[in-house]
Amino acid sequence: MLALLLACAGAQAEDRLAVQAAGESVMTMRVDGELVVGTQGEVEAYTLRTKLDPQLQQMLAKAIPAWKLVPMQQGGRPVRARTPMRITLAASEVTGGYEVKLDNVVFAPLTKEDFAAAKAAERAAAEAGERIAPVGEEVKALVLVSAKRLQPPGYPVGLMRAGVEGLVLLNLRLNPDGTVAEAFVAQSSLFNIKGRSEILDKARALLEKESMRAAQRWTFTIEASAPAALDNEDLTVRMPVKFVMNLPKKDKGETFAGDWRYEFRGPNLPAPWLMGKDGNQVVGVSDLNDSEQVSGGTPFRLSDRSMLGRAL
Repeated sequence: MLALLLACAGAQAEDRLAVQAAGESVMTMRVDGELVVGTQGEVEAYTLRTKLDPQLQQMLAKAIPAWKLVPMQQGGRPVRARTPMRITLAASEVTGGYEVKLDNVVFAPLTKEDFAAAKAAERAAAEAGERIAPVGEEVKALVLVSAKRLQPPGYPVGLMRAGVEGLVLLNLRLNPDGTVAEAFVAQSSLFNIKGRSEILDKARALLEKESMRAAQRWTFTIEASAPAALDNEDLTVRMPVKFVMNLPKKDKGETFAGDWRYEFRGPNLPAPWLMGKDGNQVVGVSDLNDSEQVSGGTPFRLSDRSMLGRAL
């Protein structure tokens, strides 16, 4: 049925797929917590707020202490620093069961509580002139981005009739006035659906096209501790766009942390204007809910990302 409904839109979808590799099927889970970075970039302590199966908890207990992050400084002195974190796990079917890998880690306030706490701490530090920054790097202006006007995209009729749901992660480069200067599809995913990959890739492409069309009209509110520095700051927002038939109650303000979700997702592609720049978080479509966003750079990041993609 999905193939028939997409047939009339196939040519349009192929244009988008010409620059993107085929998707893959994977189970994903998000785990929320916080982490304390020592003065040498070591993991000094961590806590997980998400309730996990004991086996998964044991896997992370072995993996997290081995992470290495960029050390932090404040007022020119090395300091311990605390950051919220979101871990995304990916499970693929193998002979005899599933193999669980560390898919990604995002060090940013994503829940409402973490965002409010981070906003208050950042402003207090900015006023005192002692904001945290990576060792050896300049302290950047505090930039806070929030949605002002977001008209939702149209739901492709063929996908709606077939009951296809999914998520598109956009990278948006903003102008200082909050309008969108450039939009780029970083990654897209379909939920709880199986089928021929070439058909599912066309479905992803249609969701991407509608998301890009809507994003051109969006506007945001930008606050900065040094407004004159906005032209030189990274005004990139990672914004998820969700296509669902009926919004479940759990999706209203919840994080879906601790639950496995079946996805058919494409590769995570870097926005052209971010390539080669330090301090930009790698954020994937599986890392965010539709109500969450990540803006700008972050002082917290892994100094060694080689453990990502490895089996736990």
